[in-house]
Amino acid sequence: MAASSSGAPRGIPDCLKKRHLLHDKEISPELCRQLGEKFLALGWWEDALEFFQKGGVTEGLARLRELAISTGDAHLLTRLGEGDPQVWRQLADTALAQGKLHFAYRALKAAGDEEAAAAVAARLAGPREAQE
Repeated sequence: MAASSSGAPRGIPDCLKKRHLLHDKEISPELCRQLGEKFLALGWWEDALEFFQKGGVTEGLARLRELAISTGDAHLLTRLGEGDPQVWRQLADTALAQGKLHFAYRALKAAGDEEAAAAVAARLAGPREAQE
């Protein structure tokens, strides 16, 4: 995609237009879906999330949920409002396998697994404690 003069790819609203659209009380769910899909295709998950949430686009939100789990992205799953401890455990396993210790810690805390979270916290703090 070619970039427009605003720096955003063609067909993608710049930050000011995006803010205007997200605060528009009359924006259609279909436009939210279209914009969310465009942002998702670019890998701009946070922007896609905002439009999917605004438009109540459940299938888009479900895809973001799966992306969060498969990439170990605890921040995105938090923004999606996930509450199931099993889902958080699954994300933690993925994050650990990918070396994303901060996300793994956050996911284990959300899953209510304090013991595993403490073990990850020790791994995060390990080299600093060894020096003290």
